[in-house]
Amino acid sequence: MIGVSAFRWKHLPDGVYVLNLHRIGDMTTSKLDPNVYSCSAENLHKHLSFLKECFTIISLAELNQLISTSPKPDKRYLLVTFDDGYKDNFELAYPILKSLNIPAVFFIATGLIENNELPWWDKVAYLIQRSHIQKIKLPGWEETVEFKTNPQIFIRLILNQIKRCAAPIGEQIKELEDFVGMPSPYPDAEFMSWDDVITLSNNGMDIGAHSHSHDILAKLSDDQMLFELSHSKAILEEKLGKPVKAFSYPVGSKNTYNDCVIEALKDNGYEIAFNFHPGVNVNLAKNRYDLCRFPIEYMMDDEALKKMLTYAKRI
Repeated sequence: MIGVSAFRWKHLPDGVYVLNLHRIGDMTTSKLDPNVYSCSAENLHKHLSFLKECFTIISLAELNQLISTSPKPDKRYLLVTFDDGYKDNFELAYPILKSLNIPAVFFIATGLIENNELPWWDKVAYLIQRSHIQKIKLPGWEETVEFKTNPQIFIRLILNQIKRCAAPIGEQIKELEDFVGMPSPYPDAEFMSWDDVITLSNNGMDIGAHSHSHDILAKLSDDQMLFELSHSKAILEEKLGKPVKAFSYPVGSKNTYNDCVIEALKDNGYEIAFNFHPGVNVNLAKNRYDLCRFPIEYMMDDEALKKMLTYAKRI
């Protein structure tokens, strides 16, 4: 890989750079979806220490202030976000954030908190890792998925087909269970407790909503979609005793939310929302319900991180 020049890195465009992470830890030891792991605790510390020297790190409140007063940012800002609410966010990421004095936003799928049932993507990974199938095509899928390299990629390709398929996710999981055969009961999920979430909120971290069930909003009926937005917000506000104004779209690709979802967010009192597309946010007021985030991936080193940020589109 050709390294990013010192000149280009020094002259990154002004804007708001938002990082998105999910799980923290060792993906190689997990029985669940390895693709959800963003980095190890060691690499999280390295990434954040490096970026702290290069950006002005801001909180969610400071981002909202920027949107109100400086719709075109005049310097390079960085916001750190985590999705889903996995336990390792509290046990591993939170101590690192505290030690570096870095605020972050934790987007919580409220139905997963203190719930022992695995989310659908972890069920897929658990089933595939314990099966011997070499290819699969469920009803409604665009194409057959074949095992070619390693289980992680096989799982990722299957998850992509599930996300694209119009059928409800629950139906597809049942079909997958029937196809591969249930090898054993699912293990317990690995999410935070409400005490964990409250501790984060009371100690300098921001909490946002990530729906209730983590279903794909664009696939739902209007009533189901509205429930996901309003119910998650209501639960968080009741538990935390403070307003919740930020949302991140489950899955977050362009086909997983739409204008109806954005209008519903506005109607339910949300002030800002984040997708899962890389890009430098420069038009803050225009895109406040469609802000981009850079995904941190497991094998990234600082040079790969620099390259991702340097060559990103300005949006």
